[in-house]
Amino acid sequence: MARTLGELERKLLELERTLGAIGREEETGGETPTAAASAEPPAWSRVVDEAIERDETAQRGVTSARAGQQSAPQGPERPPTPSSDRPPSAAELLRFRDRLERTVRELTNEYDDLLGRLNRASIPAPTGPTISFARGAPSLDIIDVDGLRAACERAFNSDPGGTTAYGTSVGYPRLRAWIADHHGVEPERVLVTNGSMQADAFLFEHLVRPEDAVIVERPTYDRTLLSLRQRGARLHAVDLQPDGIDTGALARLLAGGAGVRPKLAHIIPNFQNPAGYTLSLAKRRALLNLAAEHGFIVFEDDPYVSLRFSGEPLPTMLSMEPDLVVYASSFSKTVCPGIRVGYLVGPPALIDAIAQLATDTYISPNMVAQSIVYEFCASGAIDRSIETVRTALAERAQTLSDALHRELPEAEFVKPDGGYFMWVTLPVGTDVGALHKVAADRGVAFVKGTDFLLEGGENTLRLAYAGVTPEQIDQGVARLADAFRAL
Repeated sequence: MARTLGELERKLLELERTLGAIGREEETGGETPTAAASAEPPAWSRVVDEAIERDETAQRGVTSARAGQQSAPQGPERPPTPSSDRPPSAAELLRFRDRLERTVRELTNEYDDLLGRLNRASIPAPTGPTISFARGAPSLDIIDVDGLRAACERAFNSDPGGTTAYGTSVGYPRLRAWIADHHGVEPERVLVTNGSMQADAFLFEHLVRPEDAVIVERPTYDRTLLSLRQRGARLHAVDLQPDGIDTGALARLLAGGAGVRPKLAHIIPNFQNPAGYTLSLAKRRALLNLAAEHGFIVFEDDPYVSLRFSGEPLPTMLSMEPDLVVYASSFSKTVCPGIRVGYLVGPPALIDAIAQLATDTYISPNMVAQSIVYEFCASGAIDRSIETVRTALAERAQTLSDALHRELPEAEFVKPDGGYFMWVTLPVGTDVGALHKVAADRGVAFVKGTDFLLEGGENTLRLAYAGVTPEQIDQGVARLADAFRAL
């Protein structure tokens, strides 16, 4: 540190002298100092272009020879100082100035580098790899790898033909039937896809046209915003409260002749991404009543429903009003993310139309993955997997809540009853964009709240706790709090 400060001081003095020389040159209109003005060469004479010195020496030699003047050698010749009896040429001045400016740039760059080294020295280096609260995915220790391996073997043993075939656009038949039974609907109401995002994309592609109004929660999943914007939808964001979307505000938005007429409302009812909030039973009923009154579809996007670790489970809106709801879910959160299997449940006519879109898109989804998921579910392994994940998530959510209370008491949040995520609000005026960069220097990552909003949220962030152990959570929150104090 002391060595860096000493270098910094020396470079500053050198930079000041050079800048002062340029200033003096500009004040005199480009005239060079005379010998009478200073007995010593100016401090910046060391930067005079050597080519100029050689040109001046050659010119004086020619002039002396023509005058018949002879002089004995005097040893090594000193670089000449500008002479007052011969004004410098414009070319010489321009070249001289260019050399000065290049020197200033070089010194400035050296100064900036030294200053950067000084700043970096004050940032504590993280101990160990980055702790990431950014990704909504479970850590490997809570994935049933052995159960998946056994399900894979059973899939190829019990149905090698169906597992390895193209199949149909509605999905692997045995998994489709299992999902239908799980939700108490006919198989004709189910379409199995390559992940729930594919299900979302198919539904939006079928229903949403440019300028169609769509209701979204505020905040909501960033990929939903992206997908709807790409289709030209007019998004109307309604504030999310700890018990779900503000149905009173939604009713006011829809009211009257000039009210919004949405095509659908996208809702994540359980342990919402990114907020972790759950839609109350009363609000589920109010939302369905509004859908019936104003003629829009409720898109119930529900990948976290099985991951409740406290409180009582609530009925799906699909089970309450199946003709008003299209339901989507995923096995990414209950089996593993890499399996990429999701599904839609909806009215048969809509499922038929989306099945045709699926045929045109990829002929059929991944039969191997869906066959493995079926075996995993049918064997009961999924119930054991869900219990393992719930237990781990409960501990991690509690650890995160305790760590935030201890390390970052300025933070406001609601501890979730399930799922992967917690929404954190920092004091008004906090620049979470800047915090994101400072936290990265300290080895901790998160997602900025602005990523999940159409506007605002500069003092908010999302913390995902599914992929980090309790020990990592404690360390990560300590690093985050240190970054917050450094702003």
